[in-house]
Amino acid sequence: MSKTQLITGDTSKYVLDTLDNQGLGLDREVDLERPALPVDITEISDEELMLLYTHFSSYSDFVNTQLACAVVDEKEAERRMDYAESERLLHHQTASPKATVTVIKALVDGDASLASVRQEYLNKYSYRKVLETMASNCERSTAVCSRELTRRTSSDNFKTRSRKFTT
Repeated sequence: MSKTQLITGDTSKYVLDTLDNQGLGLDREVDLERPALPVDITEISDEELMLLYTHFSSYSDFVNTQLACAVVDEKEAERRMDYAESERLLHHQTASPKATVTVIKALVDGDASLASVRQEYLNKYSYRKVLETMASNCERSTAVCSRELTRRTSSDNFKTRSRKFTT
């Protein structure tokens, strides 16, 4: 099993460092493999179920922390892209003062110097979207384990109550 580290940009790293300084640090590195639900969750023992639930919860914590970092870093990339586009808008407006706003916006849209900042934003956006799916899947699997735990304990409580009234 290899260590998994949070991927952070400047802003999310700043936030994590600030949390560390407040004594509210988060795990930035974990030793976790991605858990998987068994085909039939009712066939595993109570101990295995509890371990699986704990594993899903830990994995979900890490994925959700990574998701939060990705959201923050995506916002940072979006801000950089907006700033770069504004600079190019001003450049084209200054270079062509008689051009219409539509023409200037078209020039900015086609400006090759913005390709890298736009690609960076697209990468951050795409990464965040996939992480959202992973986080949702983890939460759903954790809920399946939780429901099975509840079913088992409810069944045990029912059996115990039944014995009280039949003896």
